[in-house]
This record gives sequence, C-alpha cells and structure tokens, in this order.
Amino acid sequence: MKKQSPKLVAGVLAVSMALSVAACTKTGGQSKGHAGKKITNDMPWFDAKAIELDRGIDESKDLEYSYTEIIGCDEKNIVAYTMGSYKMPDNVDWSTVDYRDYQVATASVYNRQTGETKVVDLSEVVSDSDYIESANFKDGVLSAMISTFDENTYEMTYKQIDFDFETKEILDTKTRDSGGQIEKTCEINGYLIEIENNWNQEYTSYVMYITSPDGERRTVDFKSENKNMYLFSSPIPLSDTEILVATDTDTDWECYTIDLTTGQKTTADKKDYDWMDQTVFYNSFLGSDGIPYYTLPSGVFKIDVKNKTTEEVFNYSWCGVNRNILMNLSVADIDEDSFILYGTQYVQSAFRQIYTSMDADFSIYEFTKADKNPHAGKTILELYSSYGYLEDKISDVIAKYNENSTDYFIEVSSRYSKMITYDSTNIESEDDMEMASLNYSTDVTNKLAMDIINGEGPDMFMDINYYGQLNNETYLADLSPYVEKLSSDKYFTNVIEASKVDGKLFNLPVCFSLEGIQTDSANAGASGTGFTTDEYIRFLDKTLNGKDIISSGQKYYFVTLFNNMQEKFISNGKADFSAPEFKVLADYVKDNVQEQNTDWDEMYNVSYVYDGSEPKETEPAVYSSCYSYFNYFQSVENTNGATAVLGIPSADGRGPMVGAYTSVAISAQATNKDACGEFVKMLLSDEVQKDMAMSGIFVLNREAFKNAGKEAVAVFNKEGLEPDYGYYDAYSQPNNRVKFTEEQLDELENAILTCSKMSSEDAAISLILIEEMPAYFSGQKDLDSVVKIAQDRVQKVLDERK
Repeated sequence: MKKQSPKLVAGVLAVSMALSVAACTKTGGQSKGHAGKKITNDMPWFDAKAIELDRGIDESKDLEYSYTEIIGCDEKNIVAYTMGSYKMPDNVDWSTVDYRDYQVATASVYNRQTGETKVVDLSEVVSDSDYIESANFKDGVLSAMISTFDENTYEMTYKQIDFDFETKEILDTKTRDSGGQIEKTCEINGYLIEIENNWNQEYTSYVMYITSPDGERRTVDFKSENKNMYLFSSPIPLSDTEILVATDTDTDWECYTIDLTTGQKTTADKKDYDWMDQTVFYNSFLGSDGIPYYTLPSGVFKIDVKNKTTEEVFNYSWCGVNRNILMNLSVADIDEDSFILYGTQYVQSAFRQIYTSMDADFSIYEFTKADKNPHAGKTILELYSSYGYLEDKISDVIAKYNENSTDYFIEVSSRYSKMITYDSTNIESEDDMEMASLNYSTDVTNKLAMDIINGEGPDMFMDINYYGQLNNETYLADLSPYVEKLSSDKYFTNVIEASKVDGKLFNLPVCFSLEGIQTDSANAGASGTGFTTDEYIRFLDKTLNGKDIISSGQKYYFVTLFNNMQEKFISNGKADFSAPEFKVLADYVKDNVQEQNTDWDEMYNVSYVYDGSEPKETEPAVYSSCYSYFNYFQSVENTNGATAVLGIPSADGRGPMVGAYTSVAISAQATNKDACGEFVKMLLSDEVQKDMAMSGIFVLNREAFKNAGKEAVAVFNKEGLEPDYGYYDAYSQPNNRVKFTEEQLDELENAILTCSKMSSEDAAISLILIEEMPAYFSGQKDLDSVVKIAQDRVQKVLDERK
C-alpha cells in the first residue's frame, strides 16, 4: 500500500484547524451571531436560479475527462470554457492520428436575457498544427491561448487569437512569450491585470502582465530559483494604483504589493495583513463593483482594506439551495445585490466516503437579492458548525425545518474568527500532532464556553462532542427528554447511554463510529469484549510480537487510557485519582510503553503503491476507528477476516468506545430549547436515518443500519474495496481477499452493543496529566506525589466551571 506522508497529513490538519474557526471577522475580533434575532423584511434573502448550460460535449463519444470553468461574465453573457478529451480507440494509428479529433475545447456562451446557449467549437477557429491551451472572455471578445509545434524546427510558439464568438471572425492575433496558462484576469481602475501560471519549468512560477490605460504592457515575474508556487491570489486593491497579491510556496505564503504604474514589486510584511485570514488568498475574487470578495464554506465575504475588516454578505443559509452544494462552488461574478457561483458537483461512490469525477455535474447558480425576506417574523436559531460544513442530509433537514416551522429559522454559522493553527514544521510525530490538537481544542472550547456563559453563543452546535469541557449543565442542555421514548429494539440506545455524562445527554450522536482493536474474537480477555492491562500485555507479547498498535508515547498513551475510564476518576464535578484503577493504568504505562513514539521520518521510510499483483500484507490486529461499512470491511480485509472490535487496555476489560461521527447539542442558553429539540428529533426520523445510512455511515436506527449494511456487502463483493490510500476507480475489478458476508455485519452489530463509553476528551484535563504524569513514568516522583498535584490542578479547573 502507499503510505501517506505524515508531514503532509500534519500540514493538512494545520490548515483544517485554521479553517475550522475562520469566519466573518471585524478587525480580527469575533462578531456576534444572530441567535434569537427576529427576521425582518429587509434582512438579506437571495433568490436562486439554476442555469442549464450546453457544454458542447458529443454524448455519442466516451469521455476520457472533462473540466469546465467560467472564463468571463458581463451584463449580457456568461461564458464557460470546457476542456477535455474523448477516449481514443485501442487500434488508433499513432502515425496519422489527429489529436484535435479527440480534444474537447468548447466555449459555451449563455445569454442572460434569453436563457439560450451558443456553443463555439474553438478547434474550428485554429489551424491543424495548433493546440488550444486555455480561453478567456472579456469585453465581448472570446480569446484562445494557442501553442504551435513546428515539426521542422522542433520549436514551440505561443499566441493568442481574439475573435467574435457570433461570427467566429478573427479580430486579432498576438504573440505570447510563453505557454503558461492565464489563470486570472481582472481590471482595476483601467489597468488590465493577467496572471499566468508557468508550470512547464523546473519550478512552477507565476507571471503578472499589467496593461495600463494607454496600452503600455509591463511584466512582473514571481519566479523563484528553488521553490514552487502553487496558488496565486486574485489582486486585492489597496489604492487606485496599488494591489496586494499572495502566492503559496513550498515553505509558506508570500505577500507582495505591486505598483500598477511602474510594475514595481515589493515584499510585504504579512503582519500588516494579519487581520485577514490567510484563507482569503485561496478564494479571493474581485467583484464587478471593484470590491474584493472571498468565499469560505460558510458563505461569501467582502474585504474592506481601508478599515481592515471583512464582512459576511451572503450566508449560505440565506437562500433555498442546499448549502453543501454551494460550499463547493466558486465565484464567477459578484456585487452586493447579485452574484454567480459555479463549479463541479462530484458524486460520492456507493458506500464510500470519497467522491469521483464519474458522472460529475457542472452547476451554475445565479443569485439576486429578493425584495423581502420570505421568513420575516421568524426567530433565528443559530447552529454552529465547524467552518460551516454539514453532512448533505443534515442540510436537507435544516431546509425542511425552515420550510415547515412558522416561528423559527435555523441559520448555520461559523463565526469564531481567530485563526488557530500551529507551525507544522515542528510536528514530527503523532505525539506532536496530539499536543497541537489539544491546544487547539482548549482554545476553541474556551471561546465557546465564554460566549455561552455570557448569553452570546449559538443556540445549537454540530460535532462538538470531543470538546469534553462543554459536557456539563453550565454550557449545554440535557437532551434526554428528546430521546427518552426511543426503543432499544429500534435504536442503538446503548450508544445514547454511552454518550451521557453523569447521567445527562449533552451531545447526541446522530451518526457514530466504533473505536477499538479489531482482531479475532479468540484474542479477547476474560470479559469477551476487551482487555485488562495484564491481558493486553499477554496479547501484545503473544499475538502482536511486541509491536503495540497503539503507537503513542507514554504521556499521550496514558491520557487515552484515562479518557476511556474517565467516569472512574471524575464524577459530578469531583476529581478522585486515588481510585485503584488510576494506579493500574499508570503502572501499565510506566512499565510497558515507550517514552516517546517514533518520528514519522523513521516510521515511514519506505512507501509503495499496492497494484494488486501480489497478496496484501495482513496484520493480526489493527486499531480501528470505523464510522462506515467501508472502514469496517477494510479492516476485516487487512486482518484477513477478523470481525471482533475489542476495547483498549483498561482496569476492568471493558468493550470498545463509540465516537460521535455527527453529533448535535443545544446550548444551555438557547433561545428556545424545545424549538431546537424539534430539530434534534427530525435527525432521528426514519427517513433521515435511512438516507444517512445509505451513504455508508453508521446510524442509530438499527433497521436502517442493517439494511444499508446488506447493500454495502453486495456492493463491496461486486466492485471490490478501494486499494489502501488509493483512488477508487469505477472500472477496477474486485481484488478482495476476504468475501464479505451478512454474518460479519452481525459481528459488527454485536460489537456496537458492547459499547458503554463515548470517546470524548477534556483537553484542559488531558494537558494537566501530560504535564504531571511523566514525573512518575521517569521515576522522578512516586505516584502519590504526582496524583496529589494532578488531582488538585484538575479540581481547580472543574471548580472554575461551576
């Protein structure tokens, strides 16, 4: 199998952490949400129109690939360019083949008044020796960027052909310096700015062309001799003649200011722009009104350079389109009263949480501000979701709730704006990443807790179960009244019970994961569901050949075991580490666990791609955190048929934990708890649970869980599982070593029924244990001394929350 670069994973996690609290800002501060506000007629609402676009693809031919993007808009037209290739026959004659016969290069001009589309085949405009690299549309003129190979001189030349899309008459032909692709074009105060990506060099770089109002053209080179540039932002005007741009390199983002009158490039101090989240640079766009905008998964924002603020102008809740469609789209054109979003809607492959380009749809939505808000008179219930992301089915439920409720309207927000990240260059192991994650969790929970206490927080929360600090009545409401009538015959009520803290349900797992050690059931300890620490030592020596599948270093390993048995040490706001179970866990870690885990560079010094030509390696056990049938059956295959999921080492041999893959919580200060409770109950309806199960994830409804599982078994046996860390190919043949069966589903269900503890972590408490316990593990202090200090510190934290 191909092992993913851990440093890459660390970098991605760093970005995701940054995104997870990035939203609407006011000078780097935190804006208040709309919780409890009455919707008035003049509050923004946008009517949406889906645009059907003919892309000019020959449906009688098989496509190899295609990609469509908007290349320009004006008051009359929206123009899209589609590039791609048709499949060549197996018996193609390579000596005579005309590649243009298989190239897709069409411009689709959509008339905004008539709704009609005119398709222009750009290959008809160029000569036989020309290859169309890209296209552009501006001021009513369609332009094709052409590369031409001279077979006599073996030289490549480049040009731009401008023509009238109505008549195909060539208006102008211009020589270009290189074959780079023009990625962005905009006009600022009469200056035409073109940004070209030069990918065909040793290091990928960018060039900016500035054409002044008098026609003078200047070139600004961003080439670096020793690093690649991957992304280049749209220009952000700082004045009439100065712009800010940024580029993402191998090492970091770099910012520059450009004087449009001279073409002078100056390296900018990023601290001068730290009031902007760096995600601005990923998705910035200059609107037709001359104002710079950017998108986040929660909505569209405008940038006010003068006042150093960003402001939300369109929350994806303010229209009738599923927000999960919108969050994957890009801006084609925008002003404060209307905008156009476009992009490709990728399709989720059956029962796999991956998306493929097979059967992908290209979508365009045109939004215009409505004269009045159709939900006027309703009260807003603010639902916080990390950076605005929701499962598709959750978004559907919100839309249904808003349509049916006469009194309340759910608005999704991600308003915690401070960018929380860490230097990924310092993360060299899983221990390092765990520490960064704990610091992040502490910061997020502190922000949420403070707002809730002050009555300024959201009404509801998605997916905050892992922020254990919030699991008490000071912050969250008890959801037990909304699930008390659920039957254990129909629902996994043990999962709900496992989610309770001191008898109260603060987070409801709408969908859940199963976390533990997947292995043969014969390896279980005396309990049949897990291992005591002594039993795990024998399992480690006998079955695992001394190689622990829990790879953490001592202090993080201990915290994992502590959290698994937390109710033994903390109950009703009281910490008691004198319990014998605490010593059992501490002694096990001291005597059997490595001080630090292995650095990634050492752990992953060999990587390869599994191509199906040889049997895959299997393990006697794996640490499993499965939230879907795909995850579970992948572990079944990787363990050569092992179906039991057992608990991690504990003092009592308890079973595996459940995790909240998708959870919902209600604020203790919610505008109306029962109105929020109606939304919670909708998430548990048969229809919603069935739909979510058919996407492949574990749900509380047992019938939906079982029926979807049977279909997953059939699909995986027919199509095969995705190669580890590979990309699912819809045309690949099954290469499973293990035949999947409904009996394995029964084993999965039995493992779920043994769960009695929810995986959750109080980051503040974990950090205390990480600081104090090494003194015992290293022999510097006895356990009693460490316990006294750690317990006192934890109790102070707990007391501060009352």
